[in-house]
Amino acid sequence: MKISKCILSIVFLTFTAGCSNYYTKQLVKENKSALPILIKNVHIFNGKDSSLVLNKDVLVENGFIERITEHSKTKNDQTYHIIDGNGKTLMPGLIDAHVHLSGSGAVPWENVSADETYNLKAYLHSGITTVFDLGGMASDIEKLSQEVGKGELLGPTIYHSHIPITVKNGHPIPLTKEILGWPLRSFINMLAPTIEKADDAEKVIQEYLEENVDYVKIIYDRIPPDSPVMSYDVLQALIDQAHGKGYKVFVHIGSPQNAVDAVNAGADILAHGVWRGKLTPGQADIIASSKVPIIYTLAAFQNVNNINKGEYYPEGIDTLLVPKIILDPVTGAKGLDVESQKTMKAFFDDVTDKSQFLFDNFTLLKERNVQFILGTDSSLPGTYAGSTYLQEIDALKAYGLSNFEILSGATHLPSKLFLDNPDFGTVEVGKKADLLLINGNPLENLELIKSPETILQNGNIIVKVEK
Repeated sequence: MKISKCILSIVFLTFTAGCSNYYTKQLVKENKSALPILIKNVHIFNGKDSSLVLNKDVLVENGFIERITEHSKTKNDQTYHIIDGNGKTLMPGLIDAHVHLSGSGAVPWENVSADETYNLKAYLHSGITTVFDLGGMASDIEKLSQEVGKGELLGPTIYHSHIPITVKNGHPIPLTKEILGWPLRSFINMLAPTIEKADDAEKVIQEYLEENVDYVKIIYDRIPPDSPVMSYDVLQALIDQAHGKGYKVFVHIGSPQNAVDAVNAGADILAHGVWRGKLTPGQADIIASSKVPIIYTLAAFQNVNNINKGEYYPEGIDTLLVPKIILDPVTGAKGLDVESQKTMKAFFDDVTDKSQFLFDNFTLLKERNVQFILGTDSSLPGTYAGSTYLQEIDALKAYGLSNFEILSGATHLPSKLFLDNPDFGTVEVGKKADLLLINGNPLENLELIKSPETILQNGNIIVKVEK
């Protein structure tokens, strides 16, 4: 079985990787300096506190924050690469807590193969220095992760699951078949880990963990709406087995009952907001009392709804980061071509029909102080690497989150989702130098984080190059 999976992984990678001719913009490059970096007289948003720490000098060396001190004139400045932080804010790099690096974002009727290296650069271009992949081939994503870690590939730090655990013909199998097309659609049933009964949970989780994942992802939802979904007892058994092995569990949900069942079964994180139906105050109370954070992916639902109605028009950041060959088929009336795709159309129609519930459901949860984590579900049709994250910021702001809640949900809070002591997500001595230097105060003006003056990833200055 392992040999056949290995062969299928190679086939999958061959068909999905690298069509770089579609991606013409060289977005970022790495500028390595032999000198330690000293950011002088800068304010700090540490990711945790709702006010800035004022006028500090921050020393970055060997990829980490070596020292944070009161600002003073530094002797022997020639021994440092000096960055003037006057009037600026240093904050943690952003975290996209829900990505699919092996997706291109293209629609099935105008399919384009994924270019994972370009996706990574697009995230980094947007100030995203860490991503959590929630549904690719673990071996392929791990290879990307190692290449980034060794400096062989430019991009954010990667953590990952494997293809999510589901039931036979459950999500993501039907939609993935349609997106991938032939010949990959014939392989997806062999690649996707599925479960039939609760007694199989131990074996399924053991095999899943052998993929060297950082966390487990389970599907507890129906896409399309008439597809099968696992039973509660199977969900409970899978979560118990994962927890017994020391792993946190992300559960993909859709309906209010999905969400309630997931938190009752012990889910650690809900992937996607509650959208398929009206949430009651009682259900919101149960979700809130569980203290389980939610990666809401509002922008994804909004984009899918707009594409389905023929009303999607890319924003400026989309046209910068996403190739025309991917955007054109969903722009304006062209998006109505989704009619040709049975499974995707059923899903899009469901999103459009249920979009009326998004705001009220979100508000019920917000009123109960549920933690909202920033994530995008990119790159899939309607969600794109880097650019959709900036849309998500706008969407959460429009739905009533404060600047601090959004910034914390983009930095410190996601860093703690599955790690007890992460080395990223805050600005503190000993943490990785994944940092953004913002020209102003993002707690007062959230728009500023969309155009960071300087991006540091693993202590390296990232320089944008536009073609």
